[in-house]
Amino acid sequence: MLTNFSALNGLLGLLLTCAVLIAVPGPSIMFIVGQAVSVGRTNALRGVIGNAIGTYFVAVIVAFGIGSLLIQSSMALMVIRLLGSAALLAIGFQYLFFSRPLQTAENVSANKHRQTLILGIIVGATNPKALIMFGTIVPSFLTTGTDSPISSLLSFSLIPIVLGLIIDTAWVAAAHAMSSRPSFTEKRMKLVNLTGGGIIILMAIILAVEALR
Repeated sequence: MLTNFSALNGLLGLLLTCAVLIAVPGPSIMFIVGQAVSVGRTNALRGVIGNAIGTYFVAVIVAFGIGSLLIQSSMALMVIRLLGSAALLAIGFQYLFFSRPLQTAENVSANKHRQTLILGIIVGATNPKALIMFGTIVPSFLTTGTDSPISSLLSFSLIPIVLGLIIDTAWVAAAHAMSSRPSFTEKRMKLVNLTGGGIIILMAIILAVEALR
């Protein structure tokens, strides 16, 4: 029963952390919002799908590397949790103190519609947040003594992928609706940065405490 509770607790923690980290604007969201404003909602949704494909490509590569490490070392999970906590702290403070207003991708022309999916894959595969997410944060929420770390990592990695599809689609809808009101969008973006940064820092503290228990 305790093991099941710990697994559920880890799953809920991963859901919350991933939701906040994905929702706060980064390279992927800036790309998607830019697509929605400059080439339309339909093409932006293609970018969302491409971004998910590219991001999961990172997850697969990282899962095999991290999974092998967890099999070989019992201390690896604690170290990864502490690294995940440090990464979350850095991201949280970045959003609190170094956030920038929304800038749309004005250089994306309408004649590049067919390239949106490929561009989304590239953006997702090269997004630093993806490496942090799957390299430190997702492994941090695995329960100690996991029988198959690689398969668990691949399964857990689907959580931010699905959340990303939902959240990115919501950003596309919002950007499409508010594209004619850039000043309003920038104010809302700043509020999202501040709120998201605070929650990410809180999750970093909780994760560090769990790792040191």
